[in-house]
Amino acid sequence: MTNFSKSQREESQQANPVTDLTEYGYYVLIDGAFYLIEPYSIQMEFGFNKLGQIKYAPVDETPIRVIVYRPDWHYEHTSFFAQDLDVVNHDYTQRIEPQITQRAEHVFELHFPALTRGQLLVIRDYNNLYCIGMGSVSETLVQLFNTTDAPAYAVVENIKQALKSFPDNLQLQASLGVWELKNIDDKSAKAWKQVEEKWAQYNEREDREGKLLFAGDVEHEIAYYLSLDDQMPQREAAETMLSEIETLRQTKPEEETKEALDKAKLAPNTMVYRAGQFTVTAVEVGEEVLLRFTGLPNEFDGKVLRHQKAIQNESTGAYILQTTEVTGDNWNTFNHENDGWGGLRTFVYPPMIEQQFDVYYDEDLAGESPEQMYEDYCAQLA
Repeated sequence: MTNFSKSQREESQQANPVTDLTEYGYYVLIDGAFYLIEPYSIQMEFGFNKLGQIKYAPVDETPIRVIVYRPDWHYEHTSFFAQDLDVVNHDYTQRIEPQITQRAEHVFELHFPALTRGQLLVIRDYNNLYCIGMGSVSETLVQLFNTTDAPAYAVVENIKQALKSFPDNLQLQASLGVWELKNIDDKSAKAWKQVEEKWAQYNEREDREGKLLFAGDVEHEIAYYLSLDDQMPQREAAETMLSEIETLRQTKPEEETKEALDKAKLAPNTMVYRAGQFTVTAVEVGEEVLLRFTGLPNEFDGKVLRHQKAIQNESTGAYILQTTEVTGDNWNTFNHENDGWGGLRTFVYPPMIEQQFDVYYDEDLAGESPEQMYEDYCAQLA
């Protein structure tokens, strides 16, 4: 864990100037003072969380001058890079070429016309990696976050990383608060647009079933929108939408008067299907089917329900049995699939149970009589 002094936690530190070259190394030359460029290990990838130990030189004049004081220094073994502090692509470095003049034995003066205040100067040679800021690193970060036009979510993440380098910097802390609010605004605008799109789809449908089909999408988008903040600007509109959907759900559609089942069309036999926890008994009455579930953990256990057959594929005989006697809307209870190539599957959604169960026809399982199914259904209507 890095140990910071109080000042290091608040802002980047200036390199200590010396007036005489007594130690081999790289220096930034400013007004006759030499600012040592210290070795720097980025430890894997560069990031805003790794700037706290980088010192800076208080550069103002251009071009920026660097002094190399090294015995047997060879330029071709050294690389110089300018690195911007930017919200995007801040791993990108630009190689820069200096203008070189030898001033004395082992002393070279380098001018960098392409290097500017606010950048980092990175030097790599056969010994080490070195880095120094051209001006205060923390001040450059503050200026960056005050002027960037990058997306708010990216700025927020970068400020959080920068605060790992300068955790007590009040300007960075304040900037984070501003950008977090902007990020919420951006997210809320995008999220509300999604709500409006789903609401438009909901309102395009005039039928109750169609509206209920899109109601869940509207509720999902509203839930995300309201989760962003306690004081969302469209909260009242969102709650009005939710209230309308709830009213629609609570208002049961007028039941159509059904024709009485014609007992003369009653099939001579029932069919019994079994699953692990329950059985399903079915009997055809002309084009309709009566189903009874036995073994359900709800009020539909043992109740006979009237179903319409919806053909899904004429050639294979695949069909669905639907009833309005569960919720008032179509409930797809029984599904018979056949791909026409021997692939057969039958499954059910028991009343008020949103779970699919495979069922199997059991010709050996004794079932009740068709007449009993018919009479029980008629008794339920009485």
